[in-house]
Amino acid sequence: MTLEKRRYNMTLKALFLTLMVGIFFGIGLAIPKFVKNKKKLLSYTSGITFIIMLYLIFVDLFPEVIEILEITENKKNVFLIVFFIFLGFFLLKILDHFVPEHHHDHKEIRDNEAEHNNHYFHIGFITAMSLIIHNILEGISIYITGMNDLKMGILMAISVGCHNLPLGIEIAASMEATTKKKGTKYATFSLLIFSSFLGALFLFFINQELNHVVEGILLSLTLGMLIYISGLELVPEVIKNRKEKVHIMGLLTGMILAIILFIL
Repeated sequence: MTLEKRRYNMTLKALFLTLMVGIFFGIGLAIPKFVKNKKKLLSYTSGITFIIMLYLIFVDLFPEVIEILEITENKKNVFLIVFFIFLGFFLLKILDHFVPEHHHDHKEIRDNEAEHNNHYFHIGFITAMSLIIHNILEGISIYITGMNDLKMGILMAISVGCHNLPLGIEIAASMEATTKKKGTKYATFSLLIFSSFLGALFLFFINQELNHVVEGILLSLTLGMLIYISGLELVPEVIKNRKEKVHIMGLLTGMILAIILFIL
């Protein structure tokens, strides 16, 4: 086999790995369709998502940003990264106000089921928007890893897929809470499934690695967005549902998944 042919095969395999990551998301997005009690599912998956979000922030993204800063060896980038973390946070805060029919006091208005459902739709939507950026970057990382070491690329894809699965369940369960906005739902779901592949495809076409500073900026934007979701959206849900058994089970499941991901 020629070197060119071997590289072509490696490219196809590396691209397939990013599609495999999307399949995990697709499975997660499909599961709520087969669950009758959506209320319990939302409570359960919000507990899982809270823990997985903390894992992504403190074990995945933040160390990766620090590593990029060490690679660049430029202390000025510390201020750059901090700025873009705050920018990501406030960009999502702005988006928060543009997503219609969203109120954080829905728990005090139990008789307004539509308002309660719109709140969950809102959480699912902004979570999806931040994860699409995150997945594009992860797709790039998986593609690069798979091109250099296929076995390592497979392990990385499985690891990423494992935390995509519960996040997919949470997003779908949240956005399925309302029967409206079907176009928005399915467009968002499609972007989530193919976002990792799109990241790899982008790198394939430009045929070069991302600049470390650019990668650090994009990761920092994502980090700021996930901090916003965890702190201002999921923490209130955890506090309000803290006495529900199904929610506690979700938190415990999230912890178990986080431990598995850390070992992998």
